[in-house]
Amino acid sequence: MILRVRRIPKVPCRITIPIRYKSSKDKYSSIEEFNKNKKTYNYGYNFDSLDKLDAKINPDHVSEKKRTEQRPYVDPESEKPMDINLLIENDPRLLKLKPGTAEYRDEMRKLHAEYHQKQQKQQKSHEFRQRMQGVIIGFLAFVGIISAHQILMNYDSIKNRLLMNYNYGDVKEPETKKKEVSTKSLNYMLEKLTKELSDEHLNQIQDSKEVTGVYVFGDDTKIPLRVPFFNNMIFKDVFVEKGHLVAITDKGKVYEWKKGWRDARLINLPASVDKVAPTDNYFYFLTNKGEVVYIPRNKSDKFVPLQRRNWFGLLKTQNHNELDVKNIKAIASGANHLLLLDKSGQVFVVNSSETPANRGQFGPIYSPFDKKDIPVNTPIDLTLLNNRIGRDGSGEKTLIPRTFSSIAAGKYFNLVADDEGNIWTWGENAAGQCGDLNTTQVKPIPRAVFAKSDLKRVLRNVLPLAKADLIQVKTIAAGDETSYAVINYLDKDILIAFGNGLNGQLGGSRYMQVCCWPEIAKSLINMTEFDESSNSIKPIGIKDISAGSKHLFITLDNVGQQKDVYAVGENILGQLGNGKRSKTCKPVKLPRLLEPEDKTDKLTIVQNLSDVNTKRLLLLDGWQISKNPVDQVIKAGDDASVIFYKKH
Repeated sequence: MILRVRRIPKVPCRITIPIRYKSSKDKYSSIEEFNKNKKTYNYGYNFDSLDKLDAKINPDHVSEKKRTEQRPYVDPESEKPMDINLLIENDPRLLKLKPGTAEYRDEMRKLHAEYHQKQQKQQKSHEFRQRMQGVIIGFLAFVGIISAHQILMNYDSIKNRLLMNYNYGDVKEPETKKKEVSTKSLNYMLEKLTKELSDEHLNQIQDSKEVTGVYVFGDDTKIPLRVPFFNNMIFKDVFVEKGHLVAITDKGKVYEWKKGWRDARLINLPASVDKVAPTDNYFYFLTNKGEVVYIPRNKSDKFVPLQRRNWFGLLKTQNHNELDVKNIKAIASGANHLLLLDKSGQVFVVNSSETPANRGQFGPIYSPFDKKDIPVNTPIDLTLLNNRIGRDGSGEKTLIPRTFSSIAAGKYFNLVADDEGNIWTWGENAAGQCGDLNTTQVKPIPRAVFAKSDLKRVLRNVLPLAKADLIQVKTIAAGDETSYAVINYLDKDILIAFGNGLNGQLGGSRYMQVCCWPEIAKSLINMTEFDESSNSIKPIGIKDISAGSKHLFITLDNVGQQKDVYAVGENILGQLGNGKRSKTCKPVKLPRLLEPEDKTDKLTIVQNLSDVNTKRLLLLDGWQISKNPVDQVIKAGDDASVIFYKKH
């Protein structure tokens, strides 16, 4: 852009001389004389000046005047936009040239281009600074959010680390008052206990460290009581439900006992039995030969017993029947299905009802969407679960067997763990017991819901630096609508649970009706004790868990021959064995068993039930009774629980 400059002709300057036309001689020689002769004016009633009068007549004008007076002075020249042409015209390189010439126009064009380039450079520099400022602010905000989150989630750990070097030896502990026991509460418990604990029950008390046997509680019995028939017996497995007990002795014999019976009934089976698993219609028994036999729970015309020929060739009807399976090492049962695990690590499912409630627990072959008739007491192979697609040495696709280490069955769902540390589920998922966020009702196809990488994310708050390769599934269990797993990482055992937690059976210190993402029993983490044999502090792991319909027992792996026990979940029928009926969502300790010294005073029994710190339940482990090392085992059932003795 070229500007033409027009020269203004010079105008001769004019000199103006002020002339006074009128002048008065009546001037005052001093200020004192002026003040004597000055005149004062009255502007009206209550007005000393025109400003006050103006404030009454026109207040808006006065307020505008005040705002104008308070506004800071701004030089009008500074608010004018920059005149680019004026800057260019005053450039020293242009002043040397004659306006209107070609050199002048060319130099002016160069100056315009130079100024435009300089403006672009300044604009880019300004934009870059603004971007960097935004990036830095965003980064600082991100770091602040992450830091605040980490501090909030790890507040206790950070506080302990900051205070760990403090010496509390000189700090005077506050004097705490001794906790007063509520006499009213003790009297209430004593009244209730007197109704439940008769003199006959007191006479049946035996020394738990000298006499083996069975303790039953639940079914409106709030403390463990002995069944006299089973005294001095050792067992392999015991099943308990409300008012019913099935026990397998160490000799492989099976006994059935019901509430009100004085003696138990022997069930004759052809082989030594190791384990029992009940459904709504049958009792299934795993023999020491790896076979599975079953008997009906109640007399039924539809049960077809097994017939075998005797030595004389005559057919003899048996009281049981057998499944067409071999080499079975573990069994688990739900309401109307049985889960089998053979010695090669393969899983099978069996239908145990003529009219089963199909919620997907039988696998994809008998999906509830197809409405097929499911054969009864016939093993069903889960091909998609037991095999995976891989490639052989020649590169061809082939089926590679998948092996499983443990199984568990809920009411209408299944839970299994493979050798690679993956947890598989299928069946009903209405309460999230299958751990699948995408399915709300039924899930007939088995799926690995939690791999090692998923378990690492589950445990990220309790094991922030965990390596997925070192995570192992130690054991699994299942309630009616709840799944449990004990995860091992190095020397730590962590209990996780998902599914129905309406009665607190998840153990995560809260009640939840639906839970697809695992809850962690944080109160059982980082527990330690002093080992006198090694003179060191060792972590306390989890030895075993036992899941009932709506409650759970956790047996800890303490040092020595006595193991702590925690309970969580439903307790309306006294199935937790703590003398109460209130449920709990946080694992609690249990009171110790009744001993002979408790026979004399029921009030002492009530006081012992309230003191679970010094007089808590400790299960024996490797304890010598009659020259036999035995373990005490606690097991949860359907609204009932049992403690029995097992070979170490």
